[in-house]
Amino acid sequence: MQQADQEFLHGMVAQLDETIKKLVIEEREVSIKIGAGRVEELREFWKQELSEEEEKFFRMTLDHWDKILIRIWARSKRAHHTRAEVGHTFMKLNFNKEA
Repeated sequence: MQQADQEFLHGMVAQLDETIKKLVIEEREVSIKIGAGRVEELREFWKQELSEEEEKFFRMTLDHWDKILIRIWARSKRAHHTRAEVGHTFMKLNFNKEA
């Protein structure tokens, strides 16, 4: 891999780490606003632990802050996944250099 590509990946790692930190703060702030009980209900919904009927009813109860928290979780999941992929790429690069 070329030096420019490696620098790009390092920059991506830094940006992803910063994004993850911001999302953790946002999640904490929104969770405080909506309360622990509602957060737990949203986690069950997020993890698809509700029956089809429960999910249908639950969707009708979602308000603005509920949707914001779900979006934060989705963004966080994507950021963590991408960060892991970049880390995996670096691991392969280092393994190939040593071999």
